[in-house]
Amino acid sequence: MRMTNRLPLLGMVALLAACGGGDKTSDNGGAAAGTDTTTAAAAPAAAPAPAAAPAAQGNVVEVHMVTTPDGANGHFEPANVTVKKGDTVRFITDGKTVHNVSFPPAENAGKANLPPTGTYLTAPNQNYDVSTAGMDAGTYNFQCDPHAPMGMKGVLTVQ
Repeated sequence: MRMTNRLPLLGMVALLAACGGGDKTSDNGGAAAGTDTTTAAAAPAAAPAPAAAPAAQGNVVEVHMVTTPDGANGHFEPANVTVKKGDTVRFITDGKTVHNVSFPPAENAGKANLPPTGTYLTAPNQNYDVSTAGMDAGTYNFQCDPHAPMGMKGVLTVQ
């Protein structure tokens, strides 16, 4: 019976420590627990989610990757896109062949923070989002890597 009486007491102590009861004590164990709690609390407060949220609040501009009837080529609709910094450009494939989106450094000389090359999209309505939040104002050349030699290219202007 004594052990049964101690379990609720131990549970309360654990609950108080988890709720910050350890922060009010001045012994080393309480300080260490307070440091760990503060570190854990600081990470969510400085989480990248708030940084990504402003980009999501911008406009979403759709660019469709359209395949020619024979499936050998494609084009972007529209091929010239103008957005404001913080907007998102959503590239959407028709799924008739493999497309991707890339911003080749050789085609964007002197540009920093180029978006990463998108994965290959194969199913209808698959998309690849490019946030312009980290991009400087200016023009950027983009392309579909498999179809770039056949002219599947476009220009993104960030204002």
